[in-house]
Amino acid sequence: MVSCPLCNNSAEKSVLAQAALVNDAVSGLVQCPACGVIYFDPLPSIEILNRFYSAAYYDFRRWPGEAGGAWFGRKLRKIGPTGRFLDVGCATGFFLNGIRQSTDWEVHGVEFGRDAVKYARQELGLDVLEGDLKDANYPDAYFDYVHVNNVLEHVLDPAGLLAECHRVLKPDGHFFLAVPNGVNDSRNLIDFFGSENLPARSPSGHIFFFPAHTLLELFERFGFKVRTKKTGSIKRGLRNTGILPKKKNWKEDHFPREDAQVMAGSGVVVNEGKRKSALYYQYRNFSAEMGNMPGLHDFGLDFLFELTKGI
Repeated sequence: MVSCPLCNNSAEKSVLAQAALVNDAVSGLVQCPACGVIYFDPLPSIEILNRFYSAAYYDFRRWPGEAGGAWFGRKLRKIGPTGRFLDVGCATGFFLNGIRQSTDWEVHGVEFGRDAVKYARQELGLDVLEGDLKDANYPDAYFDYVHVNNVLEHVLDPAGLLAECHRVLKPDGHFFLAVPNGVNDSRNLIDFFGSENLPARSPSGHIFFFPAHTLLELFERFGFKVRTKKTGSIKRGLRNTGILPKKKNWKEDHFPREDAQVMAGSGVVVNEGKRKSALYYQYRNFSAEMGNMPGLHDFGLDFLFELTKGI
């Protein structure tokens, strides 16, 4: 019996569905009875992850990303005029570039996808390292702010990532973590498998699904104290749970695909499009923040935490 990768419990796991990132690597979607985490079993190999996180995965727009970084820069300036900021899973670096352009903070990034790292370094001139956070080998207590936005659910060792974030964060540092509500996020995979009797493709690449109580237990285990906790993406979450009707084409992205449809050669191609006014982007970011609800609620799709090191 394979132990849970999060809590190492070896008890029999509940099988909820079959799921996959690519066609030839089907896993069970299982739930640990001890800690409650839902995950792919077996976990995908590095080779499968490299196939999935090809250049085609990084379909991010420059101007909204940089505007989001500039908006986040307002929060950093309230903390201090300067500091060291780390974005774990920074993708092509647009968010980091927005912070660099709007503040005097020193910015760093870590990213698994080789094509994205190449773009961030060569096109934007950012200090972005390829690999896991542990591979970066930053000194202890090096960063004033660590930012992990929708990354924990993608990595093979989420417990190790949290431990490393704690290690590189200063004693008085700030840690932002956004992660999908696992109970809600896994719902479409389970519903698709039950309806189609086919392995459900995970279009977002999520391989771990964390219930609220699992996350809170992890924070306590690794020495984090919760300052704020919020729930976001309410409308999408209500659709997943069936409280609101699902979109008519909701199954489309979950059908198996040939690798050629998942991958798109080499190199990130950015369609920058038209840059809108700063006021427009400020309004969009403000509206997104106002849509978040205090507390952790299963009807929402995303959980957002502000954490510090525990005393």
